[in-house]
Amino acid sequence: MSHTLHRIGKPADLAGDWIVLAMSARGINRRGSAARLKRFLRMSLKHGPVNFGDMRTGSSFSGDHGGLLRKISEDSLLNVVFDAETKVRAFLTELREADLGLSIVLSGLLARGCRCVREAGLSPNAFAYSLGIWGRRKKLPENHILEITTMCGHGLVSFASARRMEQEVAEGRMTAAEASARLARVCVCGAFNPVRAARLLARPRASHEGGGSSRKRSTRAAGARS
Repeated sequence: MSHTLHRIGKPADLAGDWIVLAMSARGINRRGSAARLKRFLRMSLKHGPVNFGDMRTGSSFSGDHGGLLRKISEDSLLNVVFDAETKVRAFLTELREADLGLSIVLSGLLARGCRCVREAGLSPNAFAYSLGIWGRRKKLPENHILEITTMCGHGLVSFASARRMEQEVAEGRMTAAEASARLARVCVCGAFNPVRAARLLARPRASHEGGGSSRKRSTRAAGARS
């Protein structure tokens, strides 16, 4: 899914940023899929996700877990975010054993993601690859802001909000975790990684890269298996 592919950052940092998406396909496996989607989410909770959500009803930061589960329908599109490769591998292994008959997409660093999939006993049948940012890149903000805002692939976390939260943390008016949670509430589909965001917000300002014209492409890809 392309909206989770364009997260900007260094490989060492992106190694703690993984999204597993589940959905059904109209006319193929949608009928009766609500129960299987609910099972997918319940299974994921055993592996310690840092965020999750249904694109149509909200995320773990915008509502309670029970309410989100009750609202899952055949049209739901679920995102579950993990901050460790070991958690992703364990979850994918359980998904393989459960064989829910859903379309599953893993988004993360390409080489590491392929390794996770294979070690879970799966074989990806498709890849989507981020080619980076094209166009008038000088109009974009600094990398340290894009690292935060690109975690909401639908663009709901604004540059101004990220800058404001960064300022609040730097001046001690808010902890990095509090600022991260505030940003996560805006990302309704639950693809935002609050653990990574808190780490980014807590960085000393001296470590921020200068300039807005240099954009290093992160090697991310998503593999889908129905």
